[in-house]
Amino acid sequence: MTRKAQVLTVGVTGHRPNRLPETQWPRLRNELARVMAQIEGEHPRQRWTLISGLAEGADRLAAFVALGRGWRLHAILAFHRNRFEQDFSDSSSVGEFRALVSAAHRITEPGPRWHVGRPANEGYHAMGAAMLALSRQLIAIWDGEPSRGKGGTIEVIEQALRLDLPVVWIHAAKPAPPRVLLPSADARGVAKADQPKMRSRPSASRTR
Repeated sequence: MTRKAQVLTVGVTGHRPNRLPETQWPRLRNELARVMAQIEGEHPRQRWTLISGLAEGADRLAAFVALGRGWRLHAILAFHRNRFEQDFSDSSSVGEFRALVSAAHRITEPGPRWHVGRPANEGYHAMGAAMLALSRQLIAIWDGEPSRGKGGTIEVIEQALRLDLPVVWIHAAKPAPPRVLLPSADARGVAKADQPKMRSRPSASRTR
């Protein structure tokens, strides 16, 4: 009797294109592939799934790399897809989003009118919380700069650290080896410190 493979779920958070220099994208793809390869090596008998919000920028970079490596994609959207498409920069971005939605093995999204009367960052906050609830570790593509609002990359990183999830940090703006962020002793998170504590190794993961 064949034993069913366990599922290892990995979330991703990161910046939109305004904080993600396009000149860095080839490097980021390589670093994402490097981190995912190590995860695969650490958990060779598991089925790997990436959870992504599919926003423009880091979410999509990670989604394409994961699909190219044979991972499954679980899309958790901040808004219903029809509303979400209104935020994208052009028709090419909409087409890219639809291609990823079609490739996803699972899609979680709010109802078509959930966003009415709600601030946009509430959707991203809810999406981040839902992603972390299902993830065993987090990949964060972050430029090392302070937070610029609720529901952003740093908030997701802080929440992950409070949950004791391993967070692999890939620097968004300059070449640097991926590092693992450690929860601070008082759980105040990375936004309260000039430099987060780190381990000097490419990735870490945990199983439940």
